[in-house]
Amino acid sequence: MIAKGIEGRIVLIASIAGLRQLPGATAYSVSKAAVVMMAKSLAREWARYGINVNAICPGYIVTELNEDLLESPLGEKMIKAMPRRRVMESDALDGSLLWLVGPGGRYATGSIVQVDDGQGL
Repeated sequence: MIAKGIEGRIVLIASIAGLRQLPGATAYSVSKAAVVMMAKSLAREWARYGINVNAICPGYIVTELNEDLLESPLGEKMIKAMPRRRVMESDALDGSLLWLVGPGGRYATGSIVQVDDGQGL
């Protein structure tokens, strides 16, 4: 984008694990925290080129990676501890993503958007 003089938007997907430690998921939490810092760093570096860089930090969404866990007794216990006692649906990030890449996100760069249905509270 820089080499070709193309302005635009980049949205990285991190996790609430990048904002707080998840028990038993140290490596995952560290990797997602790195994505959060990468978004902030690139936003700062590339702002002068007209490139906005942001990150979305979702909470739990049922995926192939976690569906067995979420359906287990431990997963049921985790869900009961969440403020709304539910995991998010697969389209949970659509609105935030569309905002960041659309006209409304024109001035958003270096933003870390937490979309977690209160799971990080």
